[in-house]
Parts: sequence; structure tokens; C-alpha cells
Amino acid sequence: MANEYKPIVNSDLIGDYVTIELPGFKGKAPEPCRIHYLSMGSGEPLLLVHSVGQSVYTWRELMPQLAKGYCAVAIELPGSGHSDRPLSLNYSMDEMADIIVKCLDALGVRKTHALGVTMGAMYLMHAAVKYSDRFMKVVALTPGGITEHMPKKLRRLEKPLGPFYREMYGKKDFERYLPLFYYDGTVCTPQVIEQMYKTCDDHASRQAIMYAIRNFDEDYVLEGLEKSGREFFIIWGEEDRMQPMERLFELRKRMPGCVYHSIRNTGHWIHEEKAAQIAEAVDRYIRYEGEPQ
Repeated sequence: MANEYKPIVNSDLIGDYVTIELPGFKGKAPEPCRIHYLSMGSGEPLLLVHSVGQSVYTWRELMPQLAKGYCAVAIELPGSGHSDRPLSLNYSMDEMADIIVKCLDALGVRKTHALGVTMGAMYLMHAAVKYSDRFMKVVALTPGGITEHMPKKLRRLEKPLGPFYREMYGKKDFERYLPLFYYDGTVCTPQVIEQMYKTCDDHASRQAIMYAIRNFDEDYVLEGLEKSGREFFIIWGEEDRMQPMERLFELRKRMPGCVYHSIRNTGHWIHEEKAAQIAEAVDRYIRYEGEPQ
């Protein structure tokens, strides 16, 4: 089935666009923002939300698998991929949750299943609590933000000298650090690095990444999740070096009512390394009650 779809590459030509409206600066007119998205398959809708600085390319392995049973729709968040880099956006947790729902409105999707990865998973879970009537089953792959285990240059974007490090983060850093996000480093080929870096290689993109990292507030989202009691399906890679399994154990304490699942021999980008296993687990969770067997 996957072979029936064209390969997903990092290009502004492979998908379509919708325009959403952002509030704009205080006292100013709303700012239009073009959102790039890709859809594949048919059936119940399944929204895909990438992490900061990524694009639809990150779904190149998983999306064709999910499209066997769902209408998978991958949006590129503002500041990422081939979507606009809005001047009035602070990339706060509330703004990003609102944007996800604005994208659903623009796409004409009233209610959807959804899946997000890392920082995108946190945005998605926040949206699912804030707009609970818009989401059915929600899956979060390794939800969370920047940790002490991640590359130092990435962590420094949170600091006052972030603008300085923003311009220093180049392709050589991608070549050095990106393989660490996989359990099997050979998956991270030169082509993968080239495609990943393609939409980060300009000032506006780096600035968007910096603001998204600086304004990421995991505790704010988790407090809302704890109060809501909403169930999520959380999947973790057992060999994740960027967000080790200890983080999963912490989440289990804070959200005991959720469903948890881990996958062996995979790192941080579990959706790229173990696409078939994740697609199967997601399908079982959506179609049946309880944890996938």
C-alpha cells in the first residue's frame, strides 16, 4: 500500500495550502498565515502534528502506513516547513493550540483523531484539552520539550544569548547531532540530513525555532492535562537518549489515567524508525478500547 503513494520529500509542491488568521500585534489588524499541508488516504480523519523545526518530511515512513485506514492530514505549523513565518506570533502554548484548531477549521474538519510528536505532541494535547469537542483519540509520541540530554547549542536557544546561537546553528551541527536522535544512526543518511535542514536554513526559520523553544511551557500544559483527566495514548522509545525513559515514568505519575506503550530498539524519532509498529499500535488504540496488545 505504501508504494502506491509518491515519496514524501521536503517540497512546497507536494501538498496544498490553507490560510488561517492570527490575531496580529496588539491594536493591529489580524495577520493572515498560509499553512502548508499534505493529505493521504481515506476514512476517518487523523491529524498529524510535527515538532518544532520539522516538516511533513518527518512523516515519510509513518504517513503511508496510517493512510491504509485513515485520511491522514499532516499540517506544517507556522514557522516550520513551507508554512509562513508570522511576525506577530510568540509561539506560546495557547497560540499553538489555537492554531491547530484554526487549521482544522480551514480544512473543514469538525472532529478528528490526532497524533503528535515531542513538542508538537504537547501542543496537540493542550489543544485537545482546550478544545475537547474537536478531538477523538489522541496519540502522543514522546511528548515534551528541550531536555538536559539534548545538544548544548539547542539548549542555549532558551537563554538570553539565544539570538547569537540561533545564527550559529548550521548544517554541520545537524550532521553532528541529528544521528543522536535515532537508535540506529545509519537511518540518518546524508539525504535525511539534507531534507531536515532544508527548511531551517534561513534567518526567519531559525528565529521561529528560537521563539518556540523559549516560549515552550511543559508544566503549564501538564497542569491542564492533570485537571482535565483526559486520556491520551503515549508511546515512547526505550532507547531514547534525548528524552530517556525516566521521563515516561514521571508522566505516568502525573497522568495515571492515560494509556502507555514503549517500543524497544528505537530512539527519539520513533515514528521514523518504527513506522509499522507505531501505525499498528495507533490503529489498535483508535479502533479498540484499552492498551494495544
